[in-house]
This record gives sequence, structure tokens and C-alpha cells, in this order.
Amino acid sequence: MKFTVKKAQLLPLLTRVNNIIEKKSTQKIRTHILINATQGQLELVGFDHEMKISATVEANVEVSGSTTVTSHKLFDVIRLLDNEADIIFTLDANILNIVSDHSQFHLATIAVDEYPLPDAYHFDEQLQIPAPMLVALFYRVKFSMAVNDVRHYLNGLLLHFTEENLIAVSTDGHRLSIAEAYNPSDIVDKKVILPRKTVQEVSLWLDDKDGAVTINLSATHIQFVHGAVEMTSTLINADYPAYETVIPEVTETLMIIPKEPLKQALNRAKILTSEYGMGVSLMFSSWQLNLSTKNMDNESTEESLDINYEGNNIKTAFNINYLLNIIDVIDNENLTFSLQDSHSSCLIYDADKKNARYIVMPMNI
Repeated sequence: MKFTVKKAQLLPLLTRVNNIIEKKSTQKIRTHILINATQGQLELVGFDHEMKISATVEANVEVSGSTTVTSHKLFDVIRLLDNEADIIFTLDANILNIVSDHSQFHLATIAVDEYPLPDAYHFDEQLQIPAPMLVALFYRVKFSMAVNDVRHYLNGLLLHFTEENLIAVSTDGHRLSIAEAYNPSDIVDKKVILPRKTVQEVSLWLDDKDGAVTINLSATHIQFVHGAVEMTSTLINADYPAYETVIPEVTETLMIIPKEPLKQALNRAKILTSEYGMGVSLMFSSWQLNLSTKNMDNESTEESLDINYEGNNIKTAFNINYLLNIIDVIDNENLTFSLQDSHSSCLIYDADKKNARYIVMPMNI
């Protein structure tokens, strides 16, 4: 095998594939990237227990062939070469030689037949969705996915296809995030749960991309295709909680709160919290919100904000990080809080749009 490729073309795709490959594993082959060189084209393939990603790039291939090499070593070598470099790869027995200008590297390989590729995928349904729309859906809800929860279906994101909308949902049992966009397909009455890692990798990959993403679906897998990259993931095999049943009705008790002053006040209040006590007390009264925190060292802080609210006093408390997470994904200058009483969950949304909604459970502090 022998080929030449430009660093500027290789590195972005190598970065994407390398991201999903394990740095350490009891099976050494699982730390490797698969390289296939065919006429005029180089294919890079990475695989872990949840995902497979492949990317193709133009290359001057003199001798076709395939091999596998430690992915993170290859990535470190390529990223530190000169940005304008032409890189020559030659496979000699079980050694991959990499030459660029005055630099030479010789990396050990493992035979391709030991690489644990999954069986061929078969998909039943397909749709296309604008990349920015998909990224925005994920962005608005991914922060509330659970982490290492024994309820494995919470460690991911639900995509719910309805007749009109494509709905993204996540929850960790303490908060719930819902975002909606129009359904660009004829797929209806379908729910799939994407693993946390898949959501994060798709978001990173497509963050600055335009154009349409092709999504292929089966009962067990989802595949995203954009440009020269193809990412396939297992789906979480479980029934997602009936999120619709926990969305509170919008009450007549609405508080319109300026986002930036609230964010600054919460960040100041957070100074005196700890990982064991992240609660902030909120007292809503006519035209005013009072925030306060107190820690185990008997340190405290109080602050007041002007808000748009006329009604009875309501005192409640929430996890301060949960509120800050929501603020970070809402673009509007104002937030709407819908709150029934001191013990009820709070519905939060953009004051002008309702295509994203957030429900936060109260705390006892």
C-alpha cells in the first residue's frame, strides 16, 4: 500500500473518526483506525461498541491496500506536521511508514482481518433534514440527558416523529427539555432513542455545516450522512417515559424575567453554593424576584431583580445549574416562568416562542 495525501484534506476527517475510537482497551485492535486505499480515494473507518464512522478523502494512490494503526498516535503525528504538507504513507510488512518533508514515522499495524467491523446495516426509512435544524434541536435539549443512569434510556435523547413535528426530548428525572421543529419527512408515530455519545458526536460534526443531512433508520440503528462522512449508531432499545404527561399546563401565573440580569444574579449566587447544595431560593412577588442562597458555613447572599409579574407571593427553590443551563440555550432577551405554586414544577420557555420548553422540579432547601 502506498499513497500521498495533503494534511489539509486528511486532518479534518481523521479528527472526526478519531473522536469515537477508544484510547485504551483490553483489546488493542479497538484502539486502531482502519485505512483503506483504493484508486484515487482513501477511506478511514472507526468503530466502538455504539458507533461506526467512515470518511473518505481524495488521495494519490499508487498501490492499493488496507491496514489498521493506533488511531490516536496517527492523529498526533498528522496534526503536528506542517499545515501545507504532502504526506506519503507506505505499508512495509507490518509497519506503516509516514514521511513528510524531513519527518519520518514508523507505526506498528495489526492485520485488517482482526478489525471488529459490524455486520452490514439494513435501513427501512430515510429522511433529509437541514443540518442547522438538526444541530439546533440537539443543542436545545442535550444538556439534560442523564449521565450513567441505571435507567439506560435516560442516557440519551428521544426523537419523536409526529404528523407535523420532529420533537427532541431529554430528561434526567429532575428536569425535562423539549424542542420542536417541522417534520421534513413522511415518517410519523415513530420514536427512537439516540445514545448520549451519538448526540454529542453528531453535534460536534455538524455544528458548522450547511446543506441537508440524510438520516437512515432501522429498528436498531440510525445513520447520518453528510458530505464525505457517514456516522452509524445503535439505538437504545427501550420505551422512553411518556414525557407528554409531565408537561404542566401554562398557568395564569406567568413571570416575565430579563434573561441577562437573571443569569448574572444566578452566577453571583452560585459562588456560595457547593456541589452538595446547588439550590437557590426564589421569592416571586409583584414586580420583583428575590434570589438567595445559604451554605453549610452559614454564608449567604441575597439579590433582587425587577420582573414583569403581578400576583401572590410564591417562594420556591431550584437547582441553580439547571436554571443556568436553560438560560444558555434560549436566545430571547426574556424568559417566561409558569408556576402554579411553591411545590409545583416550573415550566420555562422563550417569552416570544414556544418551540422549546423546559420543566424543572423544585428542591427542598
